[in-house]
Amino acid sequence: MPDYFVFGGCLRSELLFPELTETGGRAPDWTLKVAKLAADESAEILSCASLSRSCHIRVTRNNKAFRYSHSCTGTFEVSENGREIAFEPVSGGDLNTARTDFVSRVLLSCVNTGDVTWLHGSAVRIGNSAVAFLGPSGAGKSTLALALARAGAYHICDDTLPVETSPDPIIYPSDRVIRLRADSRRRLASHASAIRRETDGKFVLTQDAICRNEEVTSRDEREERTPLGALYLLSPVSMPESPQPDDAHGRRHLLPPRLAVPALMQHVKLGPVIRAEDPAHYMQRLGVIARTVPVFELRVPRDWSVVDHVVTQLLAWHSQSELGGEPPVFMAAPVSA
Repeated sequence: MPDYFVFGGCLRSELLFPELTETGGRAPDWTLKVAKLAADESAEILSCASLSRSCHIRVTRNNKAFRYSHSCTGTFEVSENGREIAFEPVSGGDLNTARTDFVSRVLLSCVNTGDVTWLHGSAVRIGNSAVAFLGPSGAGKSTLALALARAGAYHICDDTLPVETSPDPIIYPSDRVIRLRADSRRRLASHASAIRRETDGKFVLTQDAICRNEEVTSRDEREERTPLGALYLLSPVSMPESPQPDDAHGRRHLLPPRLAVPALMQHVKLGPVIRAEDPAHYMQRLGVIARTVPVFELRVPRDWSVVDHVVTQLLAWHSQSELGGEPPVFMAAPVSA
């Protein structure tokens, strides 16, 4: 079975994940096997949801495991210790949707949450510290991070941001996958082949396919830990009819911790099973982060013509002259072209 780098750990899986980077030389944190699951009619039903008339999701739990069942893909059963997972696909099911469900929902319940908060965000390294972008789907997290990487920053992660809570919070790569909308792919990664297009319309690519510096992929940068220098909550706005210079560069506003914590809470990534004590723990950890790391609201016009200006402004804010190391060089035409 191949081993994959995901959530900063190692997944050994019988189900192939072409979007994940294969890794080696380490013991697996989780093992996924394809198997026939026994019926469990006595399990407690935790939640049920209908995605459509023919597509339903159900989460159940018994004394030893919990199950995530998707009527169109199959059922995942997670052991009590969270390290062994079994998957029974449905006949003719959509395995790509199953892969997405597994990584974004099922496996998320198995990762380290003791001192790590998983946020819906993307990040780059500028100089010696990381700058991260949070926001709902479509806010521009992936686009802005990739545009910064094109300008010389080091791309750390996309969509899934692990923040290790400490007096000096740090982040590290979660995987090597980048998901882009069609317009962002066309402008920033048109040269790279996509592995697939998901049901939400986003293209799934790998960082290695977008990056032209092949030597970078052989280094262990993907596990490098970087101090978190700033968090930006993206707040897209419409482009004014008569824009002022600041409108093209983006406006940022520093949030005090009492406002930053509830704002950050909206971007915590949660698995299908949540314990009663989890919200309080997340609030406590986010409080530590917000008191240590500046949290900004960044108002950015939803217009491709200003992306280069916003990138320039962000690099200026975060010491453009201190860009260090040998960051991967991403191939793309100028964003404003």
